[in-house]
Amino acid sequence: MIPVNRPLISEEDISAVTEALKNTWVSGDTPPIITLENTLKEILGVSDVVAVSTGTTAIDLSVEALDIQPGDECIVPTFTIISSISNLLRHGAKLTVVDSDPVTWSINADLAAEAITAKTKLVVPVHIYGLSVDMDPILNKVVGTQTFVLEDAAEALGVDYNGRHCGAIGDAGIFSFYANKIVTGGEGGAVATNDAAYAERVRYLRNLCFNPKQRFVHEDLGWNARLSGIPATLISSQLQRLDHLVEKKIAIAQRYLSGLAGHPWLDFHPASTTFSKNTYWVFGVVLKEDAPFDAEGFQKELRTLGVDTRRFFCPVHLQPLAKKYPISKFGEMPVAENLWNRGIYLPSGLGNTTEEFEAVIEAMWIVVKK
Repeated sequence: MIPVNRPLISEEDISAVTEALKNTWVSGDTPPIITLENTLKEILGVSDVVAVSTGTTAIDLSVEALDIQPGDECIVPTFTIISSISNLLRHGAKLTVVDSDPVTWSINADLAAEAITAKTKLVVPVHIYGLSVDMDPILNKVVGTQTFVLEDAAEALGVDYNGRHCGAIGDAGIFSFYANKIVTGGEGGAVATNDAAYAERVRYLRNLCFNPKQRFVHEDLGWNARLSGIPATLISSQLQRLDHLVEKKIAIAQRYLSGLAGHPWLDFHPASTTFSKNTYWVFGVVLKEDAPFDAEGFQKELRTLGVDTRRFFCPVHLQPLAKKYPISKFGEMPVAENLWNRGIYLPSGLGNTTEEFEAVIEAMWIVVKK
């Protein structure tokens, strides 16, 4: 079975991790953590980065740092992974979900801006699959307000929006370094911001809220959300060649676009928009209305040919848990529902081989000929 993702671990990565082990830089505020935070700060052009244990933890601590209260109004995309919203729901926030943009598949920025009210405490634009949200309509709407913009850039490291790095455009941004991300530590995450007080609050929360004067005397409850030294070393090593990894992702997508040109059933994520260039974190396709399969059926057909795939995200408003929490729709959700029903992404890991990509393309055509 050709896997959806195989990470790419270089000899330089292995050497860096080996050196960290020799120096016993395995936990705590060790050099790998400092290196990771400083490297990402330089890449993004922000004043503060806080490394944490996972991308989900980065979102969770960001929400904690905002002191979200029951009933607080938050605007989120309906088409996103559950971790983007889970801690908001735990806090009893009132979520308004917004449909996807038909071109970018990310949150429809015009609808999101329309949904923002004087009571909106938080907006969470999620950059989907390697292409940026159109941020300006949202940013323009919140000027002069207390609304916080938290970018979920877990899938958008290396993506620009009008020359600005995704994750460094709003008030804060989060990143993930999970195994399938363009830069990986196996696990790992980070919060980026230019707000020093906010960064310090996140840093305080990630380490059990230890008192700097009396370590085991606590004024607040925090989490053990520290990133250990080994994944931090691996992440830092890969960040050194981020541009190359982005180029490789784009090359994978271009091979697919070439090999699948003229496929009668497929629509593709655009290579670019007027404001962003697609880095193709994953290579997604959407089945046309006249295709003989929906996403689930097409996925099964490809699996019989030895190709593993993943369906797109199930929209928040369709999740069974939507009946248990205060979630409301801002209008209808036809784009997100179509993406869920008809979207899959293909094997596109940096460690997947050329032969595997060719086999996937062949399988995509074999299904047509059956």
